Amino acid sequence: MEKKQERITQVRKDAHGRLTEFKTNTGKVYDYEMACEAIENGQISNAELITNRSGSRVIKGKNNEALDDLKEF
Repeated sequence: MEKKQERITQVRKDAHGRLTEFKTNTGKVYDYEMACEAIENGQISNAELITNRSGSRVIKGKNNEALDDLKEF
């Protein structure tokens, strides 16, 4: 049985405006590392991981979807 993918629908930011937590359409909340793992495992459909110039993993919205613009929770 295929597991249905989740979508990030809301975000939480720290005092510097960095994304720190992600809430999906199922109500599940992921911290940054948990979200990275879920994206790698194909559990989240509207985000992808990229590696920036400094070698850090960054969560980015797919298809020009800006996760920064999502509603905060």
